[in-house]
Amino acid sequence: MPSNKFRRMLAPIKILQSTLLKFCPSLPEPKKRSLVVEIEKRKNFLSHHRYTLLLKPDNTIEIREVRCINCGTRLVKNGHNQRIAILDNGLGKFHFRLNRKRCSNCGEIKPDYSRFVPKFCNYHENYRRRARQHYLEGLMPSQIRLAIKIDLGVVISKSSIVNWVNEVAKPLRRTLRETPIPSSGYWGYDEIHMLVGGKKMYALTTVDTITKFIPNAKISTSMGSKAGRELFQEAKRNNKLKIKGLVKDCTTNLGSLLRKRGYKYIKQQNCKTHVKWIFSRHVKVVAGLSTQSKRPVPAKWRWFLYRFYNLIDAKNETDAYIKLEILRRTVERLKEIKPNKQKRLTTAFKQVEKWVPKLTAYNSDPNLAATNNILEGYHKKFEYYPSFKRNMMTALGAQRVLDYRVFGHNFRRFPEYIKQLKDKYKQFRDVLTKFPGDTYLRGQGMYFKHRKLNLEHWYENYNQLWDHYLAII
Repeated sequence: MPSNKFRRMLAPIKILQSTLLKFCPSLPEPKKRSLVVEIEKRKNFLSHHRYTLLLKPDNTIEIREVRCINCGTRLVKNGHNQRIAILDNGLGKFHFRLNRKRCSNCGEIKPDYSRFVPKFCNYHENYRRRARQHYLEGLMPSQIRLAIKIDLGVVISKSSIVNWVNEVAKPLRRTLRETPIPSSGYWGYDEIHMLVGGKKMYALTTVDTITKFIPNAKISTSMGSKAGRELFQEAKRNNKLKIKGLVKDCTTNLGSLLRKRGYKYIKQQNCKTHVKWIFSRHVKVVAGLSTQSKRPVPAKWRWFLYRFYNLIDAKNETDAYIKLEILRRTVERLKEIKPNKQKRLTTAFKQVEKWVPKLTAYNSDPNLAATNNILEGYHKKFEYYPSFKRNMMTALGAQRVLDYRVFGHNFRRFPEYIKQLKDKYKQFRDVLTKFPGDTYLRGQGMYFKHRKLNLEHWYENYNQLWDHYLAII
């Protein structure tokens, strides 16, 4: 027999093949493994990867993965659950079987089943969101129920819709109370008289007459200095917003608030439209009609009505006082002709004489609106909800309607306002190119920068609420 030495000499030679480059020259250079890179890859995989769900033809839902994505341990079965779900887009009612899985190290696997089966309820999440969007547009729960039944063929109880809407009431109120809005400082103020649960209440509302945003709308059991202070303090967002001018409908419901410290600097303007309505009623009484009459002022007394209108529409303060003296002489002559109407004529003249500074305030400040017509138009947004003015049962329900409508208006207004700011910035850049050496003009660029950052932050708060509760998923 050959010796061991001879066997080793005839044995085949072992060659360590560490690369295939000599056989495949086109292959790239091999990458060196790095422990840091491997750990980062695993972290990214664990933080972003989710379990995938498999829906079988027999309506069984189970996790597709066979190993745990955290530790790699093989998953084992952990029983099953029966679920009933009403799917989105009118797909109907189905019975599902959820097959659970468990990792011996990490515990039970709980993936997101919301794609197939709603969480904590039978209805898909989008039914809730559609109901809230309908409510935001001004539909009552009974109307929402009918709309979903017609469009998707699903019958939902009215109480379920009310509960879905109420889920957003507190976060919605908090968002509106804490998030500022773009404000010029020139606001309109008005009240809506309501019946809530058979008791008289008021919706105190404000609107920025320039930016067209709604700073605040609040249900109050009373009117007066205290209620007005609460409204304005909340609207100013902890003094982040400032009131420079206020347009109102000649109301005295704010009491002495606008004469107190912190409010007496506000410029006041009485709505010219409301003032004309008031004095047209005075002239109707002088002409022999009732103040509640819907008939127009008789033709032979319209000249007297136009004397008031000329004063109200005065071009400036000097012109207003000239028209006031003309009206004074006219009233003195009419007192002799109409002795039984002396009290009415005296009241009308004293009233218009007292209001002259508040009728001409808009002439000295171009940002101050002459009328409160913008806010009167916005009242239709609130009263579009059919039962808002007379049939609400609770003050919380009335406030919920206001909050939904205010949120919807401001949320749609943000993109428009941001676009306007971008257009202004573009104009600013065009002017800056013509005067590049103007240091004062160059400094104005910081205004646009901070304005843009604030708008994006405020709009993001609205977007978060929208995505979390109202956006269709």
